[in-house]
Amino acid sequence: MKIIKYIHSFIIFAFIYGCNSDNLDKKFNCNGVTVKFNNYERFFEIQGVELSNKKDFFMNQITIFGKLNESTIDETLVTFNKINNTLELKDSNRILYEDCIEIDDKKID
Repeated sequence: MKIIKYIHSFIIFAFIYGCNSDNLDKKFNCNGVTVKFNNYERFFEIQGVELSNKKDFFMNQITIFGKLNESTIDETLVTFNKINNTLELKDSNRILYEDCIEIDDKKID
């Protein structure tokens, strides 16, 4: 009977440990530009700059949108498509499209 209590406790611990939101982080390499997001925490970062805490941030099941520079002169709009894994950087002069490859930090070769 005691062994059942230990097994039950282990299962509960494993479930709680597995539900850590850090496991939901996704990281992409978009031709040298690093993109990181977490759907659960509504977190979005590009090249180490967090856009999810800035004004005009938007995230749904398909698209993440944010502004890299919030000044009206040098504003850069960043859009990441989670289905196609594409990054779009748009400023007043040009639009750049980059295909992205997911980086698996947990994978050991």
